[in-house]
Amino acid sequence: MKNVMKRAWEIAREGQKKFGGKVSEYLSESLKMAWIEEKAPKSVKFTTTSGSKKHKSWIAEITGTHPKWNLNREFINPVEENDYAGKTFELENGKLYEVCDAGDRDFVQVVDGDAYYIEYSDVMGAVA
Repeated sequence: MKNVMKRAWEIAREGQKKFGGKVSEYLSESLKMAWIEEKAPKSVKFTTTSGSKKHKSWIAEITGTHPKWNLNREFINPVEENDYAGKTFELENGKLYEVCDAGDRDFVQVVDGDAYYIEYSDVMGAVA
């Protein structure tokens, strides 16, 4: 609750700076916004196949650009790993990831607790 109230006051101050008036005039609506933020899922579980020796399965967070490889990546460890069920990773809200599922590579963005596949051009636009 303390973080929600603190965030509500931050949102109210932002509204006051942008639109004028008193900070207290924005508090009711900012409190609703803070609760929505608080209740939103912070991460999502994403499962890949186990892969094989030739075609590995992995997920890496996109952290920026790289002069040689175009994208800078930080590989993340699975939270669960099973030969039959695959590998399960925990992906954080608001971040971009490259997913290699047994050799098939895609890009994923996590928004409000859901993982969405996105195009390479969108990834480059977001990190450039």
